[in-house]
Amino acid sequence: MKRRMIAILLALVMLFGLVACGNNGTTNNGGTTNNSGEGGDTTEPEGETFRIGTYLQLTGSNSVAGNSGKQGIELAVKQINEQGGFNGATVVVENFDTQGSTEEAVKVVQKMLSGDNYDAIIGSVNSNEVSACIGYINEAKVYNFGLGTSATWMEDDSMIYTFRASCNNNRIAPLDVDLIKELGYDSVAIMNGTDDTGASTADAFEAACEEKGVTVTTRQQCDSEDTDFTGQISQIISSDPDCVFMSLIGTTFGPFVKQLRNSGYKGMIGCKECFSAEYQNVAGGSPNTDYIFYVYPYVAYTDINDCEIPNMKAFLEAYQAEYGELPAHESAYRGYDTMMAMWEASKIAGANDDESLREATHQVVCEGLGGTMDFTDGSREAYSDFYSFVLVGGKDILVEDWLADGGYEEYLATTGRDR
Repeated sequence: MKRRMIAILLALVMLFGLVACGNNGTTNNGGTTNNSGEGGDTTEPEGETFRIGTYLQLTGSNSVAGNSGKQGIELAVKQINEQGGFNGATVVVENFDTQGSTEEAVKVVQKMLSGDNYDAIIGSVNSNEVSACIGYINEAKVYNFGLGTSATWMEDDSMIYTFRASCNNNRIAPLDVDLIKELGYDSVAIMNGTDDTGASTADAFEAACEEKGVTVTTRQQCDSEDTDFTGQISQIISSDPDCVFMSLIGTTFGPFVKQLRNSGYKGMIGCKECFSAEYQNVAGGSPNTDYIFYVYPYVAYTDINDCEIPNMKAFLEAYQAEYGELPAHESAYRGYDTMMAMWEASKIAGANDDESLREATHQVVCEGLGGTMDFTDGSREAYSDFYSFVLVGGKDILVEDWLADGGYEEYLATTGRDR
């Protein structure tokens, strides 16, 4: 087991700052789930192991996304171990609960680092938590991936041990504006969260609108804990936009869409990410969720039969067999892709130490659930190619197919709108 010297300050923080909040529980894939930040009680497999610690929101307001990411990771680990693990080492995952708190995420990560038990770290689907933690992880020179989609925490080129196998929303934002123009729209209202991902994505989207000649009629904001959007919706509707663009966090997507539709708005709604099953359920499903469009590498499948992509379909079948349901949130895809990218790096490196894995990751080109993951451009990012979708009747349809099949004309007829 490798050992690292971590600053005395971190040890003191752990000694006085970490408070237990729950009991350990065993996962069905040989990892542990920990709600307190304390070490888990797993029984180590015989022989060499590769230990991964995760920090995820497993309880609290964004726990659906956190648990979906956890299950995607654990499913990949099960499959990897069945095929020999990381260069013969059995992969063991221990999950820590951040409770949706940036402060708790930092405590958890510092605990992992001071204990020096982890060969790699994965976290979080909340970019605020990733931003707060990766400085400590890189200082310790530990190989790590983040699951959040904000651009900000990947902008620091000194964080050389940090990678991402999900998408960078700032790469997508200009494509969202291109899609708006493709639909023939000249104006858009923006609704964004004040969290890192929501705000930074909205900034990039607004800048792209200015560059590409799309008028922003109003930009409204909300906190991640807000539940009433009456004021913002009133401003949006009174500004009379051609469409609305949402750059929100998971817990606010569904309520905002439901309230926007209930207010009488029937137009098209853009989303910074795919509109996951969780969001659809909270929003009330079709017709509330009809005509939501997005650019993204993933689709939020609610029926395996809708999937025609072989590797994605195989993942969905395995996920359903393992957990008895399809992913409620696309964070499951992010977690699975992250593990597969790490596994590919281990095969290229032929070794499991941090430096070898870090260097090898820059050579990784492999098929992910959202297309080709290619880390060779030096950005430490996996995805650069994306697809445009529109959600109709609970099904995600490629925009080009939807337009070609008369979908836009049907939208106008169904909603009674003229745009």
